[in-house]
Amino acid sequence: MKLQTQLISYLLLGVIIVGLSIGIYEWGIPLIQKSQIKSTIDNIQNQLNSLSEAISSVVQSRGTQTVTLNLPKGSLNIYNNLIQYSFQVPVVYYNPSISVIPINYNIYIPCNVNNTISIPSSGYNSIQLCGIPNLIVKVNSSNIIIQDVNNNTLILPLVNTDNVITQYFDFNINVQNNTVSFIPQYNTGIAGVSYYPECLLSATQLSGIIQYQITCRPMYNPQNGQCEWIIIEPAGQTSITSNGNPININLQYTGLNIINNPNSTVCNQLIYYYVQASIV
Repeated sequence: MKLQTQLISYLLLGVIIVGLSIGIYEWGIPLIQKSQIKSTIDNIQNQLNSLSEAISSVVQSRGTQTVTLNLPKGSLNIYNNLIQYSFQVPVVYYNPSISVIPINYNIYIPCNVNNTISIPSSGYNSIQLCGIPNLIVKVNSSNIIIQDVNNNTLILPLVNTDNVITQYFDFNINVQNNTVSFIPQYNTGIAGVSYYPECLLSATQLSGIIQYQITCRPMYNPQNGQCEWIIIEPAGQTSITSNGNPININLQYTGLNIINNPNSTVCNQLIYYYVQASIV
């Protein structure tokens, strides 16, 4: 309960980010056109959200599913653990100064401060990583020590390490030029909680281009310390230019991989579930 209370405290921040990021229209666009654009974007978001939910559903059923999309002219691409759709709009719909705009989730914890630490010649340097009081990092000349919720501690060698899962973030750690950088990849989700979806839909406004991304993240179960992570695998045809005609995306569960004692402060076991995605 304490863990969930700590994370829920970030809900207001997520709501503020969403509120600031939507509905930023350019002056001079006729009201009818604005309404049409909003309707188009709402429809795109609903379809892509259904796709993200289908990915989780395929894992739960250990089966296959085909999702049909009817998208305006744009580019659809499937990469490793990422489905991306981009299309052009005549307005600034989302705030372009916000790099990640949540669509199907409310809680978004940014990590914009205290995510780098210098390597000392002797002793330790320490910071509150991302400005979060109970996420402490210490670095010496040979180790990286991460202390997380309930004083859970992970000791890593002073080398580049990908996918280090903490209570709040999955990090890639980069050691370079006497500095350790913690590069957040995803917010960690809480398993079994409805407002923490496994696969996230987000948007980015790049000038006149809106880019949507679906990616899945690690999910932490605070009851048993187990983590699960759906990985999207590209297969077959992985890119297409949409023109309003139906596009079928086939999703197929292909298996799992269990990692005991992963690089994590909260996961004692990490289960990867693999879903192949292809355009058919």
